[in-house]
Amino acid sequence: MLVTKIEKQKKNRKRWNIYVNDEFFCGLFEDTILKYGLRKDDDVPEGKLNEIKDFDEYIYAKKISYDFLSYRIRTVSEIKKKLKSKKISGNTIDKVLAHLNELRLTNDEEFAKQLIREKISRKPVGRKLLKQKLFEKGVPKSVSEDVIEKVFNEIDEKSLAMENFKKYFVKIKAFDKKEQKKKTFDYLVRKGFDYDVINEIIYKNIK
Repeated sequence: MLVTKIEKQKKNRKRWNIYVNDEFFCGLFEDTILKYGLRKDDDVPEGKLNEIKDFDEYIYAKKISYDFLSYRIRTVSEIKKKLKSKKISGNTIDKVLAHLNELRLTNDEEFAKQLIREKISRKPVGRKLLKQKLFEKGVPKSVSEDVIEKVFNEIDEKSLAMENFKKYFVKIKAFDKKEQKKKTFDYLVRKGFDYDVINEIIYKNIK
């Protein structure tokens, strides 16, 4: 397999296009080229070329992951989706996730805790909405349920629902009792609170 041309990419000046037997083979980072000492007119076994390509993809995938994680903690599912969107192979994704796990950079439980704390501190919501948000982020059901249970062992869901009710009730004071109850019920359901909690608040506060 003869390396017939190595040229710098126009859109990414840190990467180079590699041509083998006058056909495009792959793009590589300059560091990869230097690591393997790859040069024009080198005769390289196909297996070695694939090894170089796989190594470069792994380095590229790690860079994508580090950049993605630099903004905030991510779920394993989010990282997978990000890497897939960049056309990274499944084998390389598995290797990168194993690497990130060793560095303790992927932790679905910690992500769930952080998201729940953030949601509750900014705009108090109930269990159901939190479960939905965690599901959308790709957190496994077993993890999200365990974390939510731990959080609500320390925080009273009724007090969160009551906090929402007090702010919302100011807006619906002018309505009759029946409409107040309906609007309150619908509002607290949208906020993810349990039906029993909602009915208790309505029963005690709208008479």
